[in-house]
Amino acid sequence: MKTETIYKSDAYPQVQNTQAFRDMIMWGCDGVKDKPDLQARWKFFDPCGAATWYIGDYERWGDDLKMFGWCDVGLGYPELGYVMLSDLAAFPGALGLGIERDIYWDVCPMSEVMSGKWHS
Repeated sequence: MKTETIYKSDAYPQVQNTQAFRDMIMWGCDGVKDKPDLQARWKFFDPCGAATWYIGDYERWGDDLKMFGWCDVGLGYPELGYVMLSDLAAFPGALGLGIERDIYWDVCPMSEVMSGKWHS
């Protein structure tokens, strides 16, 4: 699996500059059950821990992005929620590795992620 560290690389602008990311529409928590086609477009994870974020939508907040998806901070209680891209990018992580983006992640329905199919 090839990854990149968003803390130490150009991943922050790289994510924002993808066409698929620009094309997404912010639906919010209340609309997820009514949107069966919500896609998990990006996977971010802590390479030294169990935290993983599967991102489906975003909303621009000034120079930052408020992202929505299936969030698991590694405590065993994942939930739909929001995370700021700048918060992921600023987290240094254990050993200074930071949060990484799985660049080989294939877009899949959020329902598959939520069912546990992609959890290791």
